[in-house]
Amino acid sequence: MRVVDLTLPFDPRNLRVSFAPYREIAVDGWRITKVTFDTHAGTHLDAPSHQLVDGPPLQSVDLARCIGPAFVCDLRHVLPRDTIEIEDFGPYERAIQPGARVLYRTDWTARFGQPGYREGFPCPLVSCARWLADRGIVLLGMDSPSVGPVYRTPAEVIAVHEPLLRRGVVIVEELAPLAVLTDTPCQIVALPLALTGLDGSPVRAVALVGD
Repeated sequence: MRVVDLTLPFDPRNLRVSFAPYREIAVDGWRITKVTFDTHAGTHLDAPSHQLVDGPPLQSVDLARCIGPAFVCDLRHVLPRDTIEIEDFGPYERAIQPGARVLYRTDWTARFGQPGYREGFPCPLVSCARWLADRGIVLLGMDSPSVGPVYRTPAEVIAVHEPLLRRGVVIVEELAPLAVLTDTPCQIVALPLALTGLDGSPVRAVALVGD
């Protein structure tokens, strides 16, 4: 079995993460670093309460949905600032069924750390998000900063998240580029921290490939 890391670097290259010395060996006898980040920094998972006023918090997420068989949908043909439509998932429709864990590939996170990283990445239409939720998937992961167009209006971002979160779909955003997994069956593991009452969490996402 091969372990493929799908997690972006969690360090100050991400402006939402900072490190500071907290204890030093020369003074205290050991080293501890204080890490400051928000709940949606880097590769992360959205809890329903992230976008839904009445949404359950992070501890309500069914961890069984965060572990299991997954497959990659290659959507690299969708251009920047274009929308992902139901038809784009057409070649994978038979596999998009109840219990599926769907990852879609845009290669956008290859731009991580570059100017404009959070601008223009392709996102599903609301109708596409609703279609995925209605088909009963349990996890939707992507190698882009968000399932919703954060470079547009908050209402547009919420509209894409809402049908997924209301159906309990685990949304895993900012996966590392998925090129190594295309056409390769795998198991995904994307577990959040045990943060009580919050709206999301960074995850360490890996894919397990092979026997």
